[in-house]
Amino acid sequence: MMKYQVLIKTISGRGGEFWEAFQRMPTEPMKGVMIESSWSLYGYWDFVIFFKADSNENSLHFVGEVLRAIPGIADTSTHR
Repeated sequence: MMKYQVLIKTISGRGGEFWEAFQRMPTEPMKGVMIESSWSLYGYWDFVIFFKADSNENSLHFVGEVLRAIPGIADTSTHR
């Protein structure tokens, strides 16, 4: 499995809404993806999520279809 980090910028005033919804997400939100940890940040990015995926395709599906479906996200940046 490959390790990834995704930086998340939330819409102003909606960080709490995003965080509450994210905290309800299971550790394995989809087949082939496992969330390892998450942190709140200060600065341009509001949160960082560290996860593992068994393929680049699954990492793209997780960020694009699962994570970005949570209300309140303005922008993401994913790194491996």
